[in-house]
Parts: sequence; structure tokens; C-alpha cells
Amino acid sequence: MTNRVRRWSTAAIGVAIAIVIAVVEIRRYGSAFDGALDVAIIGGYVVALLVLRSRSETAGVLAGEILDERWQLINQRALALTGQLIAAVLVAAFIVADATGGNAGPYAWTAALVGATYLGGILWYRWRM
Repeated sequence: MTNRVRRWSTAAIGVAIAIVIAVVEIRRYGSAFDGALDVAIIGGYVVALLVLRSRSETAGVLAGEILDERWQLINQRALALTGQLIAAVLVAAFIVADATGGNAGPYAWTAALVGATYLGGILWYRWRM
């Protein structure tokens, strides 16, 4: 991936997500204000990353620009922590939904997907490395 493409990929993905969310918001609720607010929030985040990434290593990593091995390790640990937290929250949400008579199915399926992805990743990287 060229440096120019990598530099603008986070911004392009952010804008695309903002547009999709705004369209869904407008079609579902008919509120152009809410759609514009969604674009403003996500757009503000993207602009903040674009402005700050040359001044802040943290903003650079959030924008997808891994600077060196140290930041690569920080990024990997943050991603691992995020995955662990998501798995724990899904299990807790499943338990609460099941205990209160709610629909626990979406939490169970999502937790199963997280577990299967983790297992698949272990097997894939074991085979590849």
C-alpha cells in the first residue's frame, strides 16, 4: 500500500461510515438533523486525527500510521485488551439477558463469533509463523 493511500485511508473510511450511518438515520427516523449530527461527530473525529497525527504519535497510531516496533506492540496490546473486554461484556450481557428473560440470542451468536475468530486466529498464525 502506498504511503499516500495509507495516509488517507482512515479519513476515507471514516467519511464512508459517516455517510452510511447518516443515510440509515434519515431513512429510519426521517431526521436530517440527526443524520447531520452523526456526520459531524464522525467527521470531527476524522478531522481531529488528520490534524493531530503529525503532532501526536498516539493520533498517528489511531489514524493507522504505526511508527516503530514500540508503537506496533502498543497497538497489538490495545487490540488484545479490546478483544478481551468485548468478550467479557458479551458474556455478561448474555447472562443478564438470559436471567431477566430477554433475548440472549444476539449476545450468544456474537460471543460465539468472537470465540471462533480467536480460535481461527490462533490456528492461522500458528500455521503461518
